[in-house]
Formats: sequence, C-alpha cells, structure tokens
Amino acid sequence: MKMKYSFLLMLMLALAPAGAQEAMSEKEKDRKAILAMAGSYVVDFHFKEVASFQKGYELTPAYDSTALEWVVAEEVSENKIVLQHLLQTSRGIVKHWRQDWEYQNRILWEFRGDGHWEKMVYPPEEVKGTWTQRVFQVDDSPRYEAIGHWLHLENLSQWESRPTNRPLPRREYTKRSDYQILVAKNRHALTPTGWVHEQDNYKLARREDGDHVIAREFGLNRYDLTREDELEETRAWWAENRQTWSHIRKVWATVFANNHAIRLRSKLDGKPLYKHLFQLSEEASQKENYDSEDFQRQVAGIIDQFMEPEISSKPETTTGH
Repeated sequence: MKMKYSFLLMLMLALAPAGAQEAMSEKEKDRKAILAMAGSYVVDFHFKEVASFQKGYELTPAYDSTALEWVVAEEVSENKIVLQHLLQTSRGIVKHWRQDWEYQNRILWEFRGDGHWEKMVYPPEEVKGTWTQRVFQVDDSPRYEAIGHWLHLENLSQWESRPTNRPLPRREYTKRSDYQILVAKNRHALTPTGWVHEQDNYKLARREDGDHVIAREFGLNRYDLTREDELEETRAWWAENRQTWSHIRKVWATVFANNHAIRLRSKLDGKPLYKHLFQLSEEASQKENYDSEDFQRQVAGIIDQFMEPEISSKPETTTGH
C-alpha cells in the first residue's frame, strides 16, 4: 500500500518553494515542531456534527468545553518523544491523555472495535520519513495510532494523519450506543499562540448487514499559551505522581511487547480500568517506602484481569507489500 498525501498537502507542496519542500524530510524540524506542543495552555474543545447519512438521524448539539492543561515532554530521544497532558479542573488534577511520537515506526496497534486492538506491521518503505502519533487513554491503555508526515513552510508546521479507527470519545461513550467506532483524520498545526488539533470524524455503526456511517463530525481543539504560574498546582501534583505512572507505562510496554492482539473488558468489580489504576497510583505515591517492583506486579495483575485471553495470543498481521 502506497502512502498518499491529502489534497491540501499536495497543493501546499506544489505551491511551496524548493527549499521548503526539502525541509519536509528534515527530521530535526519535525522534532522541534513536536516539542513545541509542550507548555501551559488554556484549551478550548469544540466538536460539532455537520452532516447526517442515516435517514431520520438528528444531529446532536455541539460540544464545547474549556480547561487549563499542562503538556510536559516526559521522554525525549532521537526517534521518540512522549508528551503527557495534565488537566487542571475545579475538582482537582486529572492525568489526561498521552501522545507518543515515533519516527519511521513500523508497528501500529489498530482499533477493531469492542475493546479490541490488533498489532499491524508495515514495510519500511511505507513509513519512510513519517512520524507515528500513538495516543493513550488516561490510564495509559491504548486508544489510537496513526502515521503521517510533517509539512514545514515559512510560517506553517503541520502534521496530517491517515484515517484511523478510535474508540468512542469519553464525552460520548457513556451516553451513546448507536455507533461503535470513530473513524478520524487528525491534523496538528503550530500557531503563533500555541497549536491546534483538528479532527475530521465519521461515526461508524457496526451492524449485521455491514458498516454504516451515521454522521460526520468536525473537531477543533485550540491550545493557547497561558502563564506558567496558572498551572503550578498541576506541576506540583505531577512531581508527586510521575514516578508511579512511569512504572505503569513500563508495565504497558511489556503488555504490548508480549501480545499481538489485545481485548480489554470494560469493567472489573463494577469499575473501569482507569479507576483501578488511579487508585493504585494514588495509594503508592503516598507511601514513604515505595517498592517499584511490588507496585508493577500489582499493576500487571490488574491489567491481566482486564485482558480477554482468547484474543490476546492472536498472531500479528502484516500489511503493505
């Protein structure tokens, strides 16, 4: 399968001077653009259904929310950058989503629906010059992953993904059951005041007679830089909790390495995975004598109870040519 640019990307390439086109392949410019997303922000989340494809379907009201968010570069290396998002609310600090960026990555975990992700292996030629964005849930379980290219012009740095499957967003999965997969295309672009995350989403219903798109949704999340002292409380909280979460990430890395497919059940003892791990992390971070090996064993035990064993041993799939 050959990588394809979007029409917008092709147009910009055609109009760009030769020097700017060459800059697309400059890895260091890509890395600097990714690292530029770290900082203290006021974030505006906006999602609006713009078209219906199902007879009788009524578009849902737009979703709007504003929050303070700190994005910290948790890991930085030549081929990988980890950005952790932390949300500051009136009810306290929330460890939010995480995005890992990997250069010329060949392995993607693709969402198949019903808590099921499958490992896909791409040929080297298909990922040349690309960056994979891996996005994780608040408990560091998988969410979605996508391959894309960064584009750099004189005043624009932008990454655009191929379409990718996602689970239902948190704003909807407790309220809706009329669709099962969000097919999304992502665009990240730096701005003079921060960055924007744009989404073109299709809401896909899985039915006995096939897949049906019920609606198209547009998403725009604006990250505008704000004073760092507005998120002092968040930075203090993360200083106390980052150690336990680094060990939770380590356990997940082992899970990904040892499985070719993963299916996670939605609840255990009436609680979702994130509540189990948040409670375990909070208890461990308050202990004077923190035993990292014992903590990781407890985390692994909880995750193992959420895993559906009949699918977790499935062989990986190779794609491309």
